[in-house]
Amino acid sequence: MKRTNAVTKFISILLCGFLVAYFGVSLVQSMRNPLLTAPAIVVQTEEGFFASGIIIRDETVITVSHPVVSSLVREGERVSVGMAYMVAYATVADRDRDIRRGQLEREIAHLEVLLATDGGAHQVALQEAEVREQIRELGYATRMGNLEQLEDQTVALRSLAMASDREGLVQRIEMLGAELAGLQGAASAANVTPIFANQSGLFSVRLDGYEYLRPDDLHRFDVQVVQELLERRGTGLMAGAGKLVSGTTWYYVALIPESEVEQLADRLVGPVPNRVIVRFSGLPGLDIPMRVHSVGPYEDGYRVAVFAANTAMAETLGLRQAEARIVFQTYSGIRVPREALHFGAPNAYGARPIYVFTLTLGNAERKFVQIVYEGEDFFLVRPDLTRTTEAAALREGNSIIVRARELYDGRVFR
Repeated sequence: MKRTNAVTKFISILLCGFLVAYFGVSLVQSMRNPLLTAPAIVVQTEEGFFASGIIIRDETVITVSHPVVSSLVREGERVSVGMAYMVAYATVADRDRDIRRGQLEREIAHLEVLLATDGGAHQVALQEAEVREQIRELGYATRMGNLEQLEDQTVALRSLAMASDREGLVQRIEMLGAELAGLQGAASAANVTPIFANQSGLFSVRLDGYEYLRPDDLHRFDVQVVQELLERRGTGLMAGAGKLVSGTTWYYVALIPESEVEQLADRLVGPVPNRVIVRFSGLPGLDIPMRVHSVGPYEDGYRVAVFAANTAMAETLGLRQAEARIVFQTYSGIRVPREALHFGAPNAYGARPIYVFTLTLGNAERKFVQIVYEGEDFFLVRPDLTRTTEAAALREGNSIIVRARELYDGRVFR
Protein backbone atom coordinates (compact mmCIF):
# COMPACT_ATOMS: atom_id res chain seq x y z
CA MET A 1 0.00 0.00 0.00
CA LYS A 2 2.80 2.39 0.89
CA ARG A 3 4.67 1.41 -2.27
CA THR A 4 1.61 2.25 -4.42
CA ASN A 5 1.26 5.69 -2.78
CA ALA A 6 4.92 6.44 -3.42
CA VAL A 7 4.62 5.54 -7.11
CA THR A 8 1.50 7.68 -7.45
CA LYS A 9 3.24 10.65 -5.80
CA PHE A 10 6.27 10.23 -8.07
CA ILE A 11 4.13 10.17 -11.20
CA SER A 12 2.17 13.22 -10.01
CA ILE A 13 5.36 15.17 -9.36
CA LEU A 14 6.72 14.13 -12.76
CA LEU A 15 3.54 15.27 -14.57
CA CYS A 16 3.50 18.53 -12.63
CA GLY A 17 7.09 19.21 -13.57
CA PHE A 18 6.35 18.44 -17.23
CA LEU A 19 3.38 20.83 -17.28
CA VAL A 20 5.40 23.59 -15.62
CA ALA A 21 8.19 23.10 -18.13
CA TYR A 22 5.75 23.06 -21.07
CA PHE A 23 3.97 26.24 -20.06
CA GLY A 24 7.25 27.87 -19.15
CA VAL A 25 8.70 27.17 -22.60
CA SER A 26 5.47 28.36 -24.24
CA LEU A 27 5.55 31.57 -22.21
CA VAL A 28 9.18 32.25 -23.13
CA GLN A 29 8.43 31.56 -26.80
CA SER A 30 5.38 33.83 -26.77
CA MET A 31 7.42 36.61 -25.16
CA ARG A 32 10.20 36.19 -27.70
CA ASN A 33 7.89 35.68 -30.65
CA PRO A 34 4.47 37.25 -29.83
CA LEU A 35 1.57 36.33 -32.14
CA LEU A 36 -1.33 38.77 -32.31
CA THR A 37 -4.35 38.31 -34.57
CA ALA A 38 -7.53 40.23 -35.35
CA PRO A 39 -10.75 39.08 -37.03
CA ALA A 40 -11.40 40.25 -40.58
CA ILE A 41 -14.70 42.14 -40.48
CA VAL A 42 -16.46 44.25 -43.11
CA VAL A 43 -17.12 47.79 -41.91
CA GLN A 44 -18.36 51.03 -43.46
CA THR A 45 -17.03 54.50 -42.83
CA GLU A 46 -17.80 57.89 -44.29
CA GLU A 47 -16.26 61.31 -44.77
CA GLY A 48 -18.42 64.25 -43.83
CA PHE A 49 -19.32 66.89 -41.26
CA PHE A 50 -22.28 68.28 -39.31
CA ALA A 51 -23.98 71.54 -40.24
CA SER A 52 -26.83 73.78 -39.14
CA GLY A 53 -29.09 75.40 -41.69
CA ILE A 54 -32.53 76.33 -42.88
CA ILE A 55 -34.68 74.85 -45.65
CA ILE A 56 -35.99 77.14 -48.39
CA ARG A 57 -38.85 76.27 -50.76
CA ASP A 58 -41.15 78.10 -53.15
CA GLU A 59 -44.17 78.37 -50.82
CA THR A 60 -47.51 80.15 -51.08
CA VAL A 61 -49.68 80.63 -47.99
CA ILE A 62 -53.32 79.70 -48.57
CA THR A 63 -55.67 82.51 -47.60
CA VAL A 64 -59.44 82.01 -47.54
CA SER A 65 -62.29 84.33 -46.66
CA HIS A 66 -64.28 81.65 -44.82
CA PRO A 67 -63.93 81.45 -41.02
CA VAL A 68 -64.19 77.65 -40.84
CA VAL A 69 -62.28 75.45 -43.32
CA SER A 70 -60.90 71.94 -43.51
CA SER A 71 -58.55 70.23 -45.96
CA LEU A 72 -59.66 67.46 -48.28
CA VAL A 73 -56.09 66.33 -49.04
CA ARG A 74 -53.38 64.80 -46.89
CA GLU A 75 -50.13 66.36 -45.74
CA GLY A 76 -47.66 66.21 -48.63
CA GLU A 77 -50.29 65.32 -51.26
CA ARG A 78 -49.96 66.98 -54.65
CA VAL A 79 -52.72 69.41 -55.62
CA SER A 80 -53.51 70.30 -59.24
CA VAL A 81 -55.14 73.44 -60.61
CA GLY A 82 -58.94 73.32 -60.32
CA MET A 83 -58.90 70.49 -57.79
CA ALA A 84 -61.24 70.74 -54.76
CA TYR A 85 -58.65 70.57 -52.00
CA MET A 86 -60.40 72.40 -49.16
CA VAL A 87 -63.96 72.85 -47.95
CA ALA A 88 -65.54 75.78 -46.10
CA TYR A 89 -68.33 75.44 -43.55
CA ALA A 90 -70.93 77.85 -42.28
CA THR A 91 -70.32 76.86 -38.65
CA VAL A 92 -67.93 74.81 -36.54
CA ALA A 93 -70.77 72.34 -35.94
CA ASP A 94 -71.05 71.75 -39.70
CA ARG A 95 -67.31 71.07 -39.88
CA ASP A 96 -67.34 68.66 -36.95
CA ARG A 97 -70.35 66.87 -38.45
CA ASP A 98 -68.60 66.48 -41.80
CA ILE A 99 -65.37 65.22 -40.18
CA ARG A 100 -67.33 62.66 -38.17
CA ARG A 101 -69.16 61.55 -41.32
CA GLY A 102 -65.84 60.84 -43.02
CA GLN A 103 -64.62 58.89 -39.98
CA LEU A 104 -67.75 56.76 -39.96
CA GLU A 105 -67.56 56.02 -43.69
CA ARG A 106 -63.92 54.90 -43.41
CA GLU A 107 -64.52 52.68 -40.40
CA ILE A 108 -67.62 51.07 -41.96
CA ALA A 109 -65.61 50.33 -45.10
CA HIS A 110 -62.87 48.65 -43.01
CA LEU A 111 -65.38 46.57 -41.08
CA GLU A 112 -67.27 45.46 -44.20
CA VAL A 113 -64.04 44.22 -45.80
CA LEU A 114 -63.24 42.20 -42.68
CA LEU A 115 -66.75 40.80 -42.55
CA ALA A 116 -66.48 39.63 -46.16
CA THR A 117 -63.40 37.47 -45.44
CA ASP A 118 -63.75 33.73 -44.75
CA GLY A 119 -62.16 33.88 -41.29
CA GLY A 120 -60.06 30.74 -41.89
CA ALA A 121 -56.61 30.00 -40.50
CA HIS A 122 -54.92 31.52 -43.54
CA GLN A 123 -56.93 34.71 -43.16
CA VAL A 124 -56.14 34.90 -39.45
CA ALA A 125 -52.43 34.75 -40.28
CA LEU A 126 -52.87 37.54 -42.83
CA GLN A 127 -54.75 39.65 -40.29
CA GLU A 128 -51.97 39.19 -37.72
CA ALA A 129 -49.43 40.37 -40.29
CA GLU A 130 -51.64 43.35 -41.11
CA VAL A 131 -51.96 44.24 -37.42
CA ARG A 132 -48.17 44.42 -37.18
CA GLU A 133 -48.04 46.55 -40.32
CA GLN A 134 -50.74 48.91 -39.02
CA ILE A 135 -48.88 49.31 -35.72
CA ARG A 136 -45.72 50.21 -37.64
CA GLU A 137 -47.62 52.73 -39.77
CA LEU A 138 -49.29 54.14 -36.67
CA GLY A 139 -45.88 54.80 -35.11
CA TYR A 140 -44.67 56.47 -38.33
CA ALA A 141 -47.74 58.73 -38.50
CA THR A 142 -47.24 59.70 -34.84
CA ARG A 143 -43.59 60.61 -35.38
CA MET A 144 -44.36 62.63 -38.52
CA GLY A 145 -47.32 64.43 -36.93
CA ASN A 146 -49.68 63.42 -39.76
CA LEU A 147 -53.00 63.62 -37.95
CA GLU A 148 -55.14 62.38 -40.84
CA GLN A 149 -52.97 59.32 -41.40
CA LEU A 150 -52.87 58.79 -37.64
CA GLU A 151 -56.68 58.72 -37.59
CA ASP A 152 -56.87 56.28 -40.52
CA GLN A 153 -54.35 53.90 -38.93
CA THR A 154 -56.21 54.03 -35.62
CA VAL A 155 -59.50 53.13 -37.34
CA ALA A 156 -57.84 50.28 -39.26
CA LEU A 157 -56.19 48.90 -36.13
CA ARG A 158 -59.40 49.07 -34.12
CA SER A 159 -61.25 47.26 -36.91
CA LEU A 160 -58.64 44.51 -37.08
CA ALA A 161 -58.91 43.99 -33.33
CA MET A 162 -62.56 43.01 -33.86
CA ALA A 163 -61.92 40.74 -36.85
CA SER A 164 -62.35 37.48 -34.93
CA ASP A 165 -65.74 38.55 -33.48
CA ARG A 166 -68.13 38.15 -36.43
CA GLU A 167 -71.23 39.02 -34.42
CA GLY A 168 -69.49 42.04 -32.97
CA LEU A 169 -68.57 43.23 -36.47
CA VAL A 170 -72.20 43.12 -37.58
CA GLN A 171 -73.36 45.00 -34.49
CA ARG A 172 -70.63 47.62 -34.92
CA ILE A 173 -71.53 48.18 -38.60
CA GLU A 174 -75.23 48.59 -37.73
CA MET A 175 -74.47 51.05 -34.95
CA LEU A 176 -72.13 53.15 -37.11
CA GLY A 177 -74.59 53.03 -40.03
CA ALA A 178 -77.37 54.41 -37.84
CA GLU A 179 -75.11 57.25 -36.66
CA LEU A 180 -74.08 58.01 -40.26
CA ALA A 181 -77.72 58.15 -41.41
CA GLY A 182 -78.50 60.64 -38.66
CA LEU A 183 -75.61 62.90 -39.66
CA GLN A 184 -76.57 62.80 -43.33
CA GLY A 185 -80.13 63.72 -42.45
CA ALA A 186 -78.96 66.73 -40.44
CA ALA A 187 -76.47 67.94 -43.08
CA SER A 188 -77.28 70.79 -45.41
CA ALA A 189 -75.48 71.24 -48.73
CA ALA A 190 -75.82 75.01 -48.39
CA ASN A 191 -73.57 74.95 -45.32
CA VAL A 192 -70.66 73.29 -47.19
CA THR A 193 -68.64 75.09 -49.90
CA PRO A 194 -65.78 73.41 -51.78
CA ILE A 195 -62.63 75.49 -52.42
CA PHE A 196 -60.72 74.88 -55.66
CA ALA A 197 -56.97 75.32 -56.08
CA ASN A 198 -55.81 78.13 -58.36
CA GLN A 199 -52.26 76.74 -58.52
CA SER A 200 -50.55 73.37 -58.24
CA GLY A 201 -48.15 72.18 -55.55
CA LEU A 202 -47.68 70.00 -52.49
CA PHE A 203 -50.15 70.75 -49.72
CA SER A 204 -49.02 71.27 -46.14
CA VAL A 205 -51.03 72.46 -43.18
CA ARG A 206 -47.88 73.52 -41.28
CA LEU A 207 -47.04 77.23 -41.17
CA ASP A 208 -43.94 78.40 -39.31
CA GLY A 209 -43.56 82.06 -40.26
CA TYR A 210 -40.65 81.49 -42.68
CA GLU A 211 -42.84 81.17 -45.76
CA TYR A 212 -41.67 84.61 -46.91
CA LEU A 213 -38.20 83.17 -47.64
CA ARG A 214 -37.95 82.41 -51.35
CA PRO A 215 -35.42 80.68 -53.61
CA ASP A 216 -35.00 84.08 -55.29
CA ASP A 217 -33.47 85.32 -52.02
CA LEU A 218 -30.60 82.79 -51.98
CA HIS A 219 -28.08 85.37 -53.21
CA ARG A 220 -28.53 87.50 -50.08
CA PHE A 221 -27.87 84.75 -47.53
CA ASP A 222 -24.55 85.49 -45.83
CA VAL A 223 -23.20 84.07 -42.55
CA GLN A 224 -24.84 86.77 -40.41
CA VAL A 225 -28.26 86.38 -42.06
CA VAL A 226 -28.26 82.60 -41.65
CA GLN A 227 -27.15 82.87 -38.01
CA GLU A 228 -30.01 85.26 -37.30
CA LEU A 229 -32.52 82.93 -38.95
CA LEU A 230 -31.25 79.97 -36.93
CA GLU A 231 -31.41 81.91 -33.64
CA ARG A 232 -34.92 83.29 -34.26
CA ARG A 233 -36.97 80.72 -32.35
CA GLY A 234 -39.97 82.91 -31.51
CA THR A 235 -41.20 83.55 -35.04
CA GLY A 236 -44.97 83.92 -35.03
CA LEU A 237 -47.10 81.72 -37.24
CA MET A 238 -48.54 83.27 -40.38
CA ALA A 239 -52.31 83.42 -40.72
CA GLY A 240 -53.59 80.99 -43.28
CA ALA A 241 -55.23 77.64 -43.92
CA GLY A 242 -51.99 75.97 -44.97
CA LYS A 243 -49.58 76.37 -47.84
CA LEU A 244 -48.79 75.04 -51.31
CA VAL A 245 -45.19 74.24 -52.17
CA SER A 246 -44.56 74.62 -55.89
CA GLY A 247 -41.60 73.81 -58.11
CA THR A 248 -39.49 70.67 -58.09
CA THR A 249 -36.37 71.99 -56.35
CA TRP A 250 -35.82 72.87 -52.70
CA TYR A 251 -32.72 74.16 -50.93
CA TYR A 252 -30.79 73.67 -47.70
CA VAL A 253 -28.83 76.81 -46.73
CA ALA A 254 -26.19 75.79 -44.18
CA LEU A 255 -23.26 77.21 -42.24
CA ILE A 256 -20.17 75.15 -42.96
CA PRO A 257 -16.70 75.32 -41.38
CA GLU A 258 -13.90 76.71 -43.52
CA SER A 259 -12.07 73.36 -43.36
CA GLU A 260 -14.76 71.70 -45.52
CA VAL A 261 -14.81 74.27 -48.32
CA GLU A 262 -12.24 72.43 -50.48
CA GLN A 263 -14.36 69.27 -50.57
CA LEU A 264 -17.43 71.27 -51.63
CA ALA A 265 -15.48 73.29 -54.20
CA ASP A 266 -14.23 70.07 -55.80
CA ARG A 267 -17.85 69.16 -56.41
CA LEU A 268 -18.99 72.60 -57.48
CA VAL A 269 -16.27 73.44 -60.00
CA GLY A 270 -13.79 70.54 -59.80
CA PRO A 271 -13.46 67.02 -61.17
CA VAL A 272 -15.57 65.30 -58.49
CA PRO A 273 -19.24 64.59 -59.37
CA ASN A 274 -21.50 67.21 -57.81
CA ARG A 275 -23.30 65.01 -55.31
CA VAL A 276 -23.40 64.71 -51.51
CA ILE A 277 -25.66 62.82 -49.15
CA VAL A 278 -27.57 64.90 -46.58
CA ARG A 279 -28.96 63.14 -43.52
CA PHE A 280 -31.29 65.38 -41.47
CA SER A 281 -31.49 64.72 -37.74
CA GLY A 282 -35.30 64.90 -37.84
CA LEU A 283 -35.55 62.19 -40.50
CA PRO A 284 -33.61 59.14 -39.29
CA GLY A 285 -32.77 56.58 -41.93
CA LEU A 286 -33.41 58.91 -44.89
CA ASP A 287 -30.36 59.67 -47.07
CA ILE A 288 -31.13 62.51 -49.47
CA PRO A 289 -28.85 63.07 -52.48
CA MET A 290 -28.22 66.78 -53.02
CA ARG A 291 -25.92 68.86 -55.19
CA VAL A 292 -23.80 71.84 -54.18
CA HIS A 293 -25.57 74.90 -55.55
CA SER A 294 -23.18 77.61 -54.29
CA VAL A 295 -20.55 78.44 -51.67
CA GLY A 296 -20.42 81.95 -50.20
CA PRO A 297 -17.50 84.09 -48.99
CA TYR A 298 -15.56 83.48 -45.78
CA GLU A 299 -16.84 85.19 -42.60
CA ASP A 300 -15.96 84.49 -38.94
CA GLY A 301 -14.69 80.97 -39.63
CA TYR A 302 -17.70 79.91 -41.68
CA ARG A 303 -19.13 80.04 -45.15
CA VAL A 304 -22.69 79.68 -46.40
CA ALA A 305 -23.20 76.66 -48.62
CA VAL A 306 -26.44 76.09 -50.51
CA PHE A 307 -27.45 72.51 -51.36
CA ALA A 308 -30.24 71.73 -53.84
CA ALA A 309 -32.40 68.64 -54.29
CA ASN A 310 -35.17 67.46 -56.59
CA THR A 311 -36.31 64.56 -54.41
CA ALA A 312 -37.79 64.02 -50.92
CA MET A 313 -39.67 67.34 -50.91
CA ALA A 314 -42.78 65.77 -49.35
CA GLU A 315 -40.72 63.99 -46.68
CA THR A 316 -39.02 67.24 -45.60
CA LEU A 317 -42.13 69.47 -45.42
CA GLY A 318 -42.06 69.28 -41.61
CA LEU A 319 -38.49 70.65 -41.42
CA ARG A 320 -37.30 74.25 -41.46
CA GLN A 321 -34.38 74.93 -39.09
CA ALA A 322 -32.49 71.68 -39.33
CA GLU A 323 -29.28 69.97 -38.23
CA ALA A 324 -27.78 67.67 -40.83
CA ARG A 325 -24.86 65.39 -41.54
CA ILE A 326 -23.24 66.19 -44.90
CA VAL A 327 -21.58 63.06 -46.28
CA PHE A 328 -19.03 63.37 -49.09
CA GLN A 329 -18.16 59.73 -49.58
CA THR A 330 -18.96 56.32 -48.06
CA TYR A 331 -16.37 53.55 -48.03
CA SER A 332 -16.89 49.85 -47.36
CA GLY A 333 -14.23 47.17 -46.95
CA ILE A 334 -12.48 44.72 -44.65
CA ARG A 335 -10.91 46.49 -41.68
CA VAL A 336 -7.18 45.79 -41.31
CA PRO A 337 -5.10 47.23 -38.45
CA ARG A 338 -2.33 49.48 -39.78
CA GLU A 339 0.36 47.20 -38.34
CA ALA A 340 -1.03 44.19 -40.24
CA LEU A 341 -0.63 45.69 -43.73
CA HIS A 342 2.57 44.87 -45.64
CA PHE A 343 4.08 46.45 -48.76
CA GLY A 344 6.28 44.54 -51.14
CA ALA A 345 9.13 45.81 -53.33
CA PRO A 346 8.06 48.08 -56.20
CA ASN A 347 8.04 46.68 -59.72
CA ALA A 348 9.45 48.32 -62.85
CA TYR A 349 6.50 50.72 -62.91
CA GLY A 350 6.82 51.68 -59.25
CA ALA A 351 3.71 49.77 -58.13
CA ARG A 352 4.11 47.92 -54.83
CA PRO A 353 2.14 44.77 -53.99
CA ILE A 354 0.08 45.10 -50.81
CA TYR A 355 -0.81 42.10 -48.70
CA VAL A 356 -1.77 40.76 -45.29
CA PHE A 357 -1.11 37.43 -43.61
CA THR A 358 -3.92 35.27 -42.25
CA LEU A 359 -3.65 32.40 -39.80
CA THR A 360 -5.25 29.31 -41.35
CA LEU A 361 -5.00 25.99 -39.48
CA GLY A 362 -1.79 27.18 -37.84
CA ASN A 363 -0.19 28.33 -41.12
CA ALA A 364 0.49 31.88 -42.30
CA GLU A 365 -1.12 32.64 -45.68
CA ARG A 366 -0.33 35.73 -47.72
CA LYS A 367 -3.34 37.41 -49.31
CA PHE A 368 -3.00 40.37 -51.66
CA VAL A 369 -5.34 43.35 -51.18
CA GLN A 370 -6.09 46.85 -52.47
CA ILE A 371 -6.56 49.85 -50.19
CA VAL A 372 -10.05 51.39 -50.25
CA TYR A 373 -9.70 53.87 -47.40
CA GLU A 374 -6.95 54.92 -44.99
CA GLY A 375 -7.96 55.76 -41.42
CA GLU A 376 -5.91 56.91 -38.47
CA ASP A 377 -4.92 53.43 -37.25
CA PHE A 378 -6.51 51.14 -39.83
CA PHE A 379 -7.11 50.52 -43.52
CA LEU A 380 -10.20 49.38 -45.35
CA VAL A 381 -9.21 46.93 -48.08
CA ARG A 382 -10.72 44.65 -50.70
CA PRO A 383 -9.15 41.53 -52.24
CA ASP A 384 -6.75 42.14 -55.12
CA LEU A 385 -8.13 39.58 -57.57
CA THR A 386 -5.43 40.42 -60.12
CA ARG A 387 -2.89 38.77 -57.79
CA THR A 388 -5.05 36.36 -55.77
CA THR A 389 -7.65 33.86 -56.93
CA GLU A 390 -11.15 34.37 -55.61
CA ALA A 391 -10.99 31.11 -53.67
CA ALA A 392 -7.84 32.23 -51.83
CA ALA A 393 -8.86 35.88 -51.40
CA LEU A 394 -9.18 37.64 -48.07
CA ARG A 395 -12.73 37.43 -46.79
CA GLU A 396 -14.74 38.27 -43.71
CA GLY A 397 -14.10 35.80 -40.90
CA ASN A 398 -10.42 35.23 -41.66
CA SER A 399 -7.97 35.67 -38.78
CA ILE A 400 -5.53 38.45 -39.75
CA ILE A 401 -2.02 38.25 -38.27
CA VAL A 402 -1.35 41.67 -36.79
CA ARG A 403 2.05 40.93 -35.22
CA ALA A 404 4.48 37.99 -35.33
CA ARG A 405 8.21 37.59 -35.64
CA GLU A 406 9.78 35.95 -38.67
CA LEU A 407 6.49 36.18 -40.53
CA TYR A 408 6.44 34.73 -44.04
CA ASP A 409 4.07 32.86 -46.31
CA GLY A 410 3.68 29.26 -45.20
CA ARG A 411 5.18 29.66 -41.74
CA VAL A 412 3.78 27.14 -39.25
CA PHE A 413 2.73 28.37 -35.79
CA ARG A 414 2.50 25.88 -32.95
